[in-house]
Amino acid sequence: MTHGTLYDPIRKKDVPDTPEERVRQATVRFLLDEVKVPAHLITVEFGLSSVDPKTDDRVDIVVHDFRNGNDQAKPWLLVECKAPGEYTWEALQVQLNKYLQVLTPKFVMLSLGDCERFFEMDAATKRFVKVERLPEFR
Repeated sequence: MTHGTLYDPIRKKDVPDTPEERVRQATVRFLLDEVKVPAHLITVEFGLSSVDPKTDDRVDIVVHDFRNGNDQAKPWLLVECKAPGEYTWEALQVQLNKYLQVLTPKFVMLSLGDCERFFEMDAATKRFVKVERLPEFR
């Protein structure tokens, strides 16, 4: 690791060492080690233009669900990361709602660096409900 950079195992390159990038990389490690997501299903800085050409927004992390026949618009997980102290939960929710106009994930994870929140889509109500943690990826 070069001074001032972090190695991203998903993008397979060094990236600038910023507070938000440290949160993003800790989340990638969590997904790989704890949730057992295969690395090839994770995209870091997923460009929403691949689903909706009218937007240039990027989602911090997406876990695809291709093996269940879902396309890029229906990922298993959408993750938004921010450095501690930079955002409020409410501001993060506003940003997330923009992404949810393009993607329909099964789970959502929000991380403000020092704490996380997890949500699961309720199939009956089509609304996200808070859950304690993500299930292991299967």
